[in-house]
Amino acid sequence: MATREYNYSGGGEHDVLTRTAWADTLHKQVQNKLYFNKAGFIGPDSGDEDHLDAAQAYYPIIQKTELGREGGDKIIMPLLRQLTGDATTGASTLKDSSGEEAMEFWSFDVWIELIRHATGWLHKMSPQRNKFHSKETVANLLSDWLAQQMDDSIFNTFYNGYSAHIITETGASTTAHPNQYYGGDAASQADVDSVDVFNTAVLERMAVWAEDNNINPVRLSNGEEGIVAIIHPYQLHTLRDDDKWINANQHGNTRGWENPIFSRAEGMYAGVHVHTTRKISNPASTVDDYTNKREAICLGAHAVARAIGQRPQLIKRDDTDYGRISNWAIDVIFGDSRADWSSDTTSVSTSNQSSSIWTTYGENPVS
Repeated sequence: MATREYNYSGGGEHDVLTRTAWADTLHKQVQNKLYFNKAGFIGPDSGDEDHLDAAQAYYPIIQKTELGREGGDKIIMPLLRQLTGDATTGASTLKDSSGEEAMEFWSFDVWIELIRHATGWLHKMSPQRNKFHSKETVANLLSDWLAQQMDDSIFNTFYNGYSAHIITETGASTTAHPNQYYGGDAASQADVDSVDVFNTAVLERMAVWAEDNNINPVRLSNGEEGIVAIIHPYQLHTLRDDDKWINANQHGNTRGWENPIFSRAEGMYAGVHVHTTRKISNPASTVDDYTNKREAICLGAHAVARAIGQRPQLIKRDDTDYGRISNWAIDVIFGDSRADWSSDTTSVSTSNQSSSIWTTYGENPVS
């Protein structure tokens, strides 16, 4: 699968304490603009904890900050699988290999790397005459840019295994998602055609897949639990053409103008909560008719791990041409990794038990 194209592209004036406080504020400003954070899908930061503990349950995106890490560092996320062996009964021997079950260790790697961007202006008049000549304006522009990059990073990770900038800068390789499914009767992305659209039948299959594979549910902001489907607006268009979707939301959802039928907001069907964003990807360009196909994401808890080695910080350009150049840069050291667990103790190479990709037909209904 080809990697999707995303645009990743000296000291400041203040003392260390001031700059650190600013970086923390900027970190929160960026986080508040993230699609996944606004949807309630990013769990609380686990800090220096070394495992996915109970406090992190129910979130699709697990965030772990290890400040002081450098670009190119690798953070290992460990997992100890539950015991599944048969019980030993009666006078049967328990000790040694006959009854003792070996512990099974699994892990996956999260690389982190630096990304940054800069903007500013050349003073041709007094900065006091232009309200846009301010550090706060630059911070807003750069934090908007960084939020988009960090959102794109999570989507890219679902499709390719790692953030785009991690694949570019480290030894991580593009890895197709191990759980691939398709609309209608299609057996591959190439097989998907105009009748293999996103509809309630796909949502029913998602629900069965999640139950059959013991996918841990996501806890939503209203306290409900379920799995989540993130789909493209073109896929929402075909879903809303399905009479079962209309009937289910008409009779089982909120009465009034907040009902998804009227508001065009997302709804729920078969325990699958539907969210929409235009950031859902097409298949790779090598797939026939790829521009009319969309790769929806189905996810449960613990689907992606985000590691942060340095929070976002704003840095002033050190060459100001006697005060006439006022440019600022933003940078952060982070990386995302899809939860493709590899066994350290068995021959099983990869297990993903938290997300899947569902490719359906979804052409632009306006063009």
